[in-house]
Amino acid sequence: MRNYSFPAGTSGYAPLAAEARLAALAARQHGVLSVPNLRAAGLNGSAVSRRRARGALHLVHPGVYAYGHAGLSRDGRWLAAVFAGGEGATLGHVSATTLILDQRRFRSHVPEILVPRRHRPIPGVIIHTCRRLDPRDVTTCRGIPVTTIARTLVDLTDSLTPHQLAFLIKEAAYWKRFDLAATRRAMTRANGRRNLRVLERAIELYLSGSAGTRSPHEDAFLALLPTEMPEPLVNMELAGFEVDFHWPDRRLAVEIDGGGHERPTARRRDARLDQALLDANYTLLRFTDSELERSSADVLARVSSAWTS
Repeated sequence: MRNYSFPAGTSGYAPLAAEARLAALAARQHGVLSVPNLRAAGLNGSAVSRRRARGALHLVHPGVYAYGHAGLSRDGRWLAAVFAGGEGATLGHVSATTLILDQRRFRSHVPEILVPRRHRPIPGVIIHTCRRLDPRDVTTCRGIPVTTIARTLVDLTDSLTPHQLAFLIKEAAYWKRFDLAATRRAMTRANGRRNLRVLERAIELYLSGSAGTRSPHEDAFLALLPTEMPEPLVNMELAGFEVDFHWPDRRLAVEIDGGGHERPTARRRDARLDQALLDANYTLLRFTDSELERSSADVLARVSSAWTS
């Protein structure tokens, strides 16, 4: 945020009515105030300094303050990052999917923002530059400017795989936030981005019934497969169950079992799945996530042997 000058002649003390408005604004903005907010309330530079000294304002980023206390919520930290990005900044990328979809598959430990021009680094914030962000690609969620799901999917083509994007599409569809036509329009507006084919493939996967990869271990399993082995169907229905991976022409299925599979309900579900695939004449291979981490070569050998038999 640029350096702001304060109106000449201001006393530096906000009247009680202005103070009440300031408090109300901070409450609506997750406890965050920007320099323009403070100027509008009649506070000059000296008043801001005095408030900082007595703990009424806490600097979060240059030109951005927490009001009353420094313990901002996640949304407060994210809005503070957007304010720090200046005019036209929005929350974006993984942070946008977490805000809108409340997804936990992908995590960003610091806020990610999009800015329309080059910006100096902001400690604790990941900055992406987009010089031509269309207003139609921006919305507001919980009072925070954020890229739409359609635009966010476009932006994430630089960092996620088709199967990971398919997972996000599935999540967005579950929350009734995925609009295929809107996504196509966002892709058209972003014409020239080199990785749009990644999103095209993700859309194909979603429309075919795939839920995408649901965990890093599923990502690791796909990455483990050699290029000469055809890609399996991923998290699609088979015999009445969603199966992690399967090759229909080989009657081969693979399940990657995480820690949750130790629960009694999960064990009963796994037993029903095992029987259903046996009845469907499928070979089912099960691997724990720890096996995949420690013995990936053995996992690949077993899958390759079953696939070629």
